[in-house]
Amino acid sequence: MAAVASLATTFLGAAVAQKAQKTATPARRVAARAGTEPLYVESGASTYSGNYDEALWPNWTEGKTEAQIAYNVEVELIHGRWAMLGCAGAWAAEQGTGINWFQAGAICTPADCTGIHFPGEVISMAPAGSGFPNFYIQLALSTVAMGLAEGYRGGLIDSCFPELTVGDLHPGGEHFDPLGLANKLDLDRMKIAELKHARLAMLSWLGYMSQAIATNSELAGGNAFGIGAKTWPSFIEGAKGPYANWQDHVANPWVENVWKYAHLFNQ
Repeated sequence: MAAVASLATTFLGAAVAQKAQKTATPARRVAARAGTEPLYVESGASTYSGNYDEALWPNWTEGKTEAQIAYNVEVELIHGRWAMLGCAGAWAAEQGTGINWFQAGAICTPADCTGIHFPGEVISMAPAGSGFPNFYIQLALSTVAMGLAEGYRGGLIDSCFPELTVGDLHPGGEHFDPLGLANKLDLDRMKIAELKHARLAMLSWLGYMSQAIATNSELAGGNAFGIGAKTWPSFIEGAKGPYANWQDHVANPWVENVWKYAHLFNQ
C-alpha cells in the first residue's frame, strides 16, 4: 500500500494519494465491527470477526502491518465477487450460446468480432455486413469502464458519488442499495453470507479451470496437468465446459465423475 501511495503521489499529486490511502481504513474498521459471528461454522473465521489470525490460515497476519492486513481483507472480497460473477457468467454463457468460457474469446478477435450473437435473439447487435461489433471498440469500452470503476473505488479519480467513502466495500445508499435491504435485513449476517459465497466461488473457479484441463486432456493426448498434451483445451475442437460436464454427470452420475479422470494424475 505504501508503494501504491508513493506512486500515486509522484504521478497524480498528494491530494489524490491521500484519498487512496484511506482505502485501508474502512476495510479494517468494517471488519472489526461485527464482533461474534455465530453463522460462521466453518474452520477459521471471517474477516468481520476481528480475529484476523485465523481468518485465512493460521497466523497469516504474522509480520504484516495494519495496512497490509486491511489490504488483504479488501482484495479477498473483491476477488470473491469477481469469482461469483465469473462462475455464474461462464455457466450462463455456455448454457445460452453453447460456447464454453475458455473458448469465448474466439468469437471476438481483431480479425473478426462479428460472431457475437445469442440463440433466439430478436435484434442482432449490428446489421449484417456492417463489420460491428468491432474488437477494438469492445476493448476500449471494457478498458475505460473497468478503469473508471477501479479509479473511483481506489480514490485515484474523484467519485461521481461524493457522499461515499473512498474504499468502502459496502457503500450502500440509493446508488448501491436502492431497495434498502441493508436497513431491512441483518447487514452483519449478509456480509458473512457474502464472504462465504465469495470464498466458495473462488474454489469453484479453481474447479472450473481444473475441470477444463482434466475432462479435455485425453482429447489433447496429455495428462490432467496438460503435460505432454498436444494443445490446451482452448484450442481443442469440441472441448467441454462446466455446463456440458454437468449435463454429462446428470445423465450418468456413476460414470461421469471425478474418479473417471483420477487416473490422469498418475501419468
